[in-house]
Amino acid sequence: MKRIITILFILLSVFSFSDTVSGKRIQVRGTSSKELFPDTAKVSFTIVTKNEDLSKASKENSELLEKYKNLLKKTNTKYEKINSLGYSTSETYWWDREVKNKGMKEFRTSLSIEVTGLDLNILKDFMSVLVNNRIYKISRSVNGNHIFQISEQSKTAKESYQKAINRFNELHKKLSASGIDGSNIKIAGYDNSEINMETYENVKKTEQMVTHTIEVITRDMKGLGNIINLAHSLEIGSTGTIEYDIDNKQRLEDELYENAYKEALKKAQTMLNKTSLTLKNPVTITDNSYGVIEPYYSYFNPHYSNYSAEILKERDEFFISKSQESNVIINPQKVNFSKTVYIEFEMD
Repeated sequence: MKRIITILFILLSVFSFSDTVSGKRIQVRGTSSKELFPDTAKVSFTIVTKNEDLSKASKENSELLEKYKNLLKKTNTKYEKINSLGYSTSETYWWDREVKNKGMKEFRTSLSIEVTGLDLNILKDFMSVLVNNRIYKISRSVNGNHIFQISEQSKTAKESYQKAINRFNELHKKLSASGIDGSNIKIAGYDNSEINMETYENVKKTEQMVTHTIEVITRDMKGLGNIINLAHSLEIGSTGTIEYDIDNKQRLEDELYENAYKEALKKAQTMLNKTSLTLKNPVTITDNSYGVIEPYYSYFNPHYSNYSAEILKERDEFFISKSQESNVIINPQKVNFSKTVYIEFEMD
């Protein structure tokens, strides 16, 4: 019977029929349905690892996959196999502001020098001595005295103070030699402060990323949720899609077509049962089904990879406990498959 149906499908095609009797022909419809649970389920995951060094990122990626397999085994979660769907590497970079000389500091001693009774006739010599000693800023107080600063810096407060005093003494000698009365040159103020010597620099940072896409296939629908939860506990990403499939799809299609044909034949025989007409062979058979039987899908909340190298340091019990707190529960449902054919029989 299957052979006859196949030949007629190839040779003859009619667009639509209804159950009618016309002239010496009868047109009938046959439908066959079957409700089935899926036999297999596939879930895709993305293992992402990052490191400054590509070889380390690749090694961590492999270790994360092995850790996942070990957790599946430890929790007695059954699966058929794990396939590798894709493997890629990429590099990202950015500019980061880094501290140089972190924690480095020095001390600065500032002496405020006041010169009184400065004769205008020697002001030019006075200014010349200061400029030659890298002092370029001079101010005058309300009482007309001239004031300038001597600053020295060193690693300790004591050293910076001593350097400032030494410089003052040298400058005092030079000013005295220029004609200024040494008794009119005195230290009027003192300050010692801590100076932060840290500096900042823009540094180019690079990161190597390894992405491994895998596919877990299982026949144990009860463990499907655990397959997903364990992956999520390891911060392995998922798309949120499950692909279900049926075994022996071609055999199932053949059975459905055969049963649909039988139903149509029975219907035609019933319609002619109380007449003197005799049913002959079919002359046309049209398939009114919606395509072939294909895999179908269900969905759950996706998970985005958030990898940290610290994950590999955690004990298995941590991830098992974390996976049990997840709310991903998968209960596959039965799916209805059907085939509909229209058949035209001749009659005597």
